[in-house]
Amino acid sequence: MRNLKISILTVVFAVVAGVAAYAQGVNYIPYYHLVNRAKFVKCIHADCDSAIAYYLQAFEKVDYVLQEDLQHFTQCAAMQGKDSLVYSAMDRCIAQTVPLSYIFLSDTLFDRYKNTEKWKECYAMEQENQEKYKEKYAIGVLYKKVLDSLLVSDQKVRNKWNAIRRAFPNSKKTKELIREGRIVDSCNQLVLDEMIVKYDYPNERNGCSNYSCMIREFLLLLHYRDTSFFNNIETKAFLEGKISPDCYAWKVREMTYIYKWNIKEYTYSYSKKRGKKMTPQEKEQVDKNRYEIGLLSVEEEKMIKQYNYTESKKSKKIKNK
Repeated sequence: MRNLKISILTVVFAVVAGVAAYAQGVNYIPYYHLVNRAKFVKCIHADCDSAIAYYLQAFEKVDYVLQEDLQHFTQCAAMQGKDSLVYSAMDRCIAQTVPLSYIFLSDTLFDRYKNTEKWKECYAMEQENQEKYKEKYAIGVLYKKVLDSLLVSDQKVRNKWNAIRRAFPNSKKTKELIREGRIVDSCNQLVLDEMIVKYDYPNERNGCSNYSCMIREFLLLLHYRDTSFFNNIETKAFLEGKISPDCYAWKVREMTYIYKWNIKEYTYSYSKKRGKKMTPQEKEQVDKNRYEIGLLSVEEEKMIKQYNYTESKKSKKIKNK
């Protein structure tokens, strides 16, 4: 039991060590803190001017602005009638090979900008560079096809494995299927590693998504025995802005879940353990953990989710009238 506890602590501390190890290089965490403040003051305090100021500070810290943040920034700018900032967002789309439609077809608020000379200029540039856009998003399509294929082979062997293991846990057939599963794991790992070397970790820059956690099943499965997992590909990609903090927190929670043999650790969310509520000190630690990876506190996140839910209900009522 003592050795198990040591192993568990090793996993948790490896996360912190991994973040610290890369903090001197590319680091999106300060960016996330500023973007979080922008979202909070905009949603909870209806203060678009302060939100714009936070967004502008965040954008200065990175070479690639995440699409969701660019969209929210542009909405704030349009609401305040700051046309020059809206036009700067158009320039950012062109520079980052982000289709204008991703930002400017999301809200009728932007309709008045679609007849401007700036829009026509940027739209023409986008059309001239269609090959760049096609190449970028072709990588995203390729990743999806390959991962779907790997998932099929992975689940096929695991479903057989789990069914027979439950009925005959110590049988020869069970041991053979376990060996087969490990071979599949190794093949999947090789395919993923080669793709990441060639195309980079799946993220917005190569036509994928920072928020989909799209390779979580595989990387989790293939690296869970190695605590250096957090000190290499995942942490590096996270700090480079290629995995969202939410996605990264999910992966860490799942890692501790595996190491704790189905006893979840308080890492980035409030939860109950063995029927007991968390103490104020434990909740405080959770929020500290969240801050370290660029997340809002649990309560702040709840407030924003409630705001978004309320706004969604309002918009549905308007559409139904």
